[in-house]
Amino acid sequence: MRFITHGALPCVLLLAAASAHAGVDRVSLQLDHTDYNEGFGKRDVQTMDVAGRTGASRWHLGLAHGERDYGTARYSGTRAQGSLHRDWTATFATRTSLMASNDDPVFVNRQIKQDILWKVASRTVLSVGGKYAEYHGSSYVSGWSIGASHYFPRVTASVKHERHRQSNGPDGHGSTISLRLKDSHGHGSTQLWLGTGTSGYTAEADPLLLREHDAKRVFLRRSQPLGEHLVLDVGLGKTWHKTRLDRFQSLHSQVGLGYHW
Repeated sequence: MRFITHGALPCVLLLAAASAHAGVDRVSLQLDHTDYNEGFGKRDVQTMDVAGRTGASRWHLGLAHGERDYGTARYSGTRAQGSLHRDWTATFATRTSLMASNDDPVFVNRQIKQDILWKVASRTVLSVGGKYAEYHGSSYVSGWSIGASHYFPRVTASVKHERHRQSNGPDGHGSTISLRLKDSHGHGSTQLWLGTGTSGYTAEADPLLLREHDAKRVFLRRSQPLGEHLVLDVGLGKTWHKTRLDRFQSLHSQVGLGYHW
């Protein structure tokens, strides 16, 4: 919890209070822990987020501190990120995301992502996007993606496919399927992700695994309201990793607490 004790929590709460008139509607804290077997160490990340809405735009700001213990080496890093989702018309929207961190192999050092979303039917949205990311050691990844989401009365089904090029390895790809089930009463939900891909697709989670690395992932998260304003998020997932030399697994646990106005 070093990130919190260094003053990030008071700063985020102060930002939320000072910006309430500008449309802040959520403040949250999230803790992530990943354990790798076969001597690949562990990874811990603490994230503070503020999100809100201004007119036709939805925005998000976040700060994170992470530590990566790789057995024989230990790294520490801090990340800042933000995103802006803008509805230009009833059928056309854009989403821009920026991320930056210090030059350590804990987070992506620089990243920009741009998505264009098109509502092709009353409950169906298509997307196309691109990204560019730089990592510790001057390696980089660039790529594009296509996706689709369909909104049933209680279920949201999404699929996304990415293609990318990386400076220190072969071209790669990644695909993710997501299913989100809303509770029949209240604001709770349960969401499942299934993903498969190569290193550039998963490098935001762990840049130390960037080189020639394949992965398959499953992750389940429950969002449980606690009264009128509080929401508890709890998640658990597993990833199967493969490189030219090794096969190993990782277990990812997540807990978060959010306050919604």
